[in-house]
Amino acid sequence: MNGIRDLSQLMEATRLSQSDISAKMGWSKAQVSRIASKDYPNWEEKVAEAVRYLVANGYLPEECLEEKAAGPKIEIDTETIIRTDNYNSVFGLADGLLAPESLLNASIGMVLGKAGYGKTTAVKRYAVEHQDAVYILYMGFSRTAAFRRIAEELVGRSSGTYYKNIEIIEEAASVCRKLIIIDEADRMPLSILEDLRTLNESAGVPLLLVGEESLSSLVKKADRIESRIRKPVVTFKPIDTATVIALYKKACGLDIEIDIAKKLVSMCRRDFRVCVNDMQHIVSIMNMNGIARIDKEVLDGIKCS
Repeated sequence: MNGIRDLSQLMEATRLSQSDISAKMGWSKAQVSRIASKDYPNWEEKVAEAVRYLVANGYLPEECLEEKAAGPKIEIDTETIIRTDNYNSVFGLADGLLAPESLLNASIGMVLGKAGYGKTTAVKRYAVEHQDAVYILYMGFSRTAAFRRIAEELVGRSSGTYYKNIEIIEEAASVCRKLIIIDEADRMPLSILEDLRTLNESAGVPLLLVGEESLSSLVKKADRIESRIRKPVVTFKPIDTATVIALYKKACGLDIEIDIAKKLVSMCRRDFRVCVNDMQHIVSIMNMNGIARIDKEVLDGIKCS
């Protein structure tokens, strides 16, 4: 970094105090003190971060920026979906609901799980990969609005009346069998779920209801719905170390050790969504600092950043 190797040299070059650095970088005074004494995890990277900030804001000339050897940056394949047991179960259930022989079986499926476990990602992916499936996020619609949304997704047109939308949906179903995926169905009033059950029965439209565990309790309040739920119900499990290892390998080509995977699982609290967000943050920091491998020091530095 053109002679700037630690915080004391940076402070000398800029005439800034530790308090000034703390205020400008948004770091605590204790954090700055540890960086200055070189006992903070990855303190060199924090010094480099401060240099970049101070150069960008005119406190240092650009020649103070560290020159890194040009090399390929780590890229994340945002389309990567790891086929975990959760995903395989969802895809298997959806395929079964669409199969012609499902007419002889219950044709309403149910996917349960806590927020962040990856349910939405899985069912959206299924709808993207299968033209005979449509995805609808329930957003507190009225009965008419809910069925209008279904009609729009199925055929690209709808009506302002509930019964006319039913006719549009039934007509579409008679031409081409499609799976209707309803996300956040746990937020639906029981009356709309009953209407969906009637549609399933009258038009032979397969349904996949997705929501948190409370959806199961809601369905149990109506025997006519519960009796039509296909078994087994898919219940999403929290993320594990094997999934994390596969995700990093397939999404960005990084091989991580089992101990690192365990720490990543702990950091995200076994939440799939948080794990993906953490991965994006980690890769960004690695690219910024020219790091090619995830180790304990990298994770310690990221947790403290």
